[in-house]
Amino acid sequence: MIESGSSVLERHNVRVVGSGAETLVLIPGFATEQSAWRHVVQAFRGDHRIVLLDLAGIGPGNQSHFDHVRYGSLDAYARDLTSVLDALRIEHCVCVGHSVAGMVAALAAIRSPYQFRKLILLGASACYANVGDYRGGFDGVDIDGLIDSATQDYMQWTARFGQMVVSRPAEDPTVREFVASMRAMRPDMALSLLLTVLRSDLRNRLGGVTVPAVILQSREDAAVTLEAAEFLRDHLAGSVLEILDASGHLPHLSAPDTVIAALARHLS
Repeated sequence: MIESGSSVLERHNVRVVGSGAETLVLIPGFATEQSAWRHVVQAFRGDHRIVLLDLAGIGPGNQSHFDHVRYGSLDAYARDLTSVLDALRIEHCVCVGHSVAGMVAALAAIRSPYQFRKLILLGASACYANVGDYRGGFDGVDIDGLIDSATQDYMQWTARFGQMVVSRPAEDPTVREFVASMRAMRPDMALSLLLTVLRSDLRNRLGGVTVPAVILQSREDAAVTLEAAEFLRDHLAGSVLEILDASGHLPHLSAPDTVIAALARHLS
């Protein structure tokens, strides 16, 4: 059965704010909702039409649509993204994807390049594992340990994982927000998405991206290595890598002014 455009928009909690000739699509990363972009929205809504959405399994009312088999591949999320753009009749947008959403945007650009003018990948990685000479950051035993720990005590795991990813103490507002967002997800969905993310390897598909890309990477990021960011730069044709003067994997929340300034440079 063909899904209607209105159903697609409702399923992903799509909101359109602001006004301007250029459309800016903002996609949140693992376990974060579209509200994570609020500082960016405030900065650019005056001169951009901004599209916000939530990934399947994340966000209010979006968990009933999650299918563990379908979303065992990041391609399913990419199909969702192009479906949203189709429903809104969007062509030639600038798409900003955080973390795994950066790779979702890249896969969507392979599927439908005419819909994108530029990709901006914030804290993205084509592969999180250490494979051969490639340093994605996690050995296989590390990934298995993360999954085992999350399975045994999800609430306790979110507290530790939040501090690691944000690179700040437990009482930090960004850590508290990220932990609360993870705890708002159904644990089985969070673990399913985490598995999909950590075990994904899209390195051999980067050559299919023909849309210009900008890679924004925190100087210190426990989730994404500098080598992973450099690999994206080297394998996405014509791409640019900018190292942000920020730490942690969620700089749009922990250092929003730095991210906003970088986006302004690359949107102009």
